[in-house]
Amino acid sequence: MKLDKNSFKPLLTIGIDYIRWTQLTPMIMVWGAVLLLLLAMVFVNFQDQALSTTETVLNNLYQLPLIGDRLQQYFTAQTGDHHITTADVKSWIFSIWSIASLVFMLMSFFMSYVRTPGKSWTLRKKLFIVFTAVLILLSGFVANYYAEPSNFKGGTGGWILNFSLLSLMVFIVSSYSLSVSHFLNHLNHKFIE
Repeated sequence: MKLDKNSFKPLLTIGIDYIRWTQLTPMIMVWGAVLLLLLAMVFVNFQDQALSTTETVLNNLYQLPLIGDRLQQYFTAQTGDHHITTADVKSWIFSIWSIASLVFMLMSFFMSYVRTPGKSWTLRKKLFIVFTAVLILLSGFVANYYAEPSNFKGGTGGWILNFSLLSLMVFIVSSYSLSVSHFLNHLNHKFIE
């Protein structure tokens, strides 16, 4: 049986697409972490309204397959001898990163199969959207600060600087992820042709 280069194209395309999603996943995770931070800040400012919502969300998280039991062990440990180590955190991060990349890749394949491919966005347009989202994120942090400044220790300038640096970090990670993903997507289309 003779193998030519066209027989490896599907595998190469899948491999490049998976690598592309491994580069996009950190952006998604950073956005998720920062949005959780903003949500936690809102929770602190509006504790009375948020307690019942948090209990409902935790009960729903415990019902998730595969990770529900692990979450319940971490959140409901009654003894003082249960500690989360750096190895636990690394294991969680790399497991979530690899599985999320695979899930996003499969969703991408499914979406491209279901709908007709349209014209892809340029990198400039993607970066503009991320820049706009980062400005909205920053304004959310600032608005949360001014909603209840007594919950924050320290001066206003220091907190605004912290929020700005956090938003800048999100923009840098997003820009890197989108740039590498854009390049890999372009490379993938070259192999398909």
